[in-house]
Amino acid sequence: MTGIACGAPTVEIIQQAYEQEAPSSGVRHDKGLKIVEASCDKGNESGRFLCQVSFVSEDDPDKRLYFDIVSAALTDKGWVLTSGLCKR
Repeated sequence: MTGIACGAPTVEIIQQAYEQEAPSSGVRHDKGLKIVEASCDKGNESGRFLCQVSFVSEDDPDKRLYFDIVSAALTDKGWVLTSGLCKR
C-alpha cells in the first residue's frame, strides 16, 4: 500500500525513479549507479522538484563521487525523472 507523497522526493524515491527508467534508457543506464545524497527545492505548483544529487557508480574503480541536477515529478504513476542522470 502506498500513500500520497506531500514533500520533496528522497534519495530512495529518486533511486527508484532512476531504476524504473532502465528499460527505456538502454546503454545509458548504469545498473551500478547509487544515489548517496539528494537536496531538493520546495517544488513548483505542478509538483515538479529540482534536486541536486550526488552518486557513485559501482563500475568506477576509483569510486569517485559524481553530481547532477535532476527534475522529479509526482505523476499518477508515481515519481518520474523528467531530466537529469543521462535523461535527454
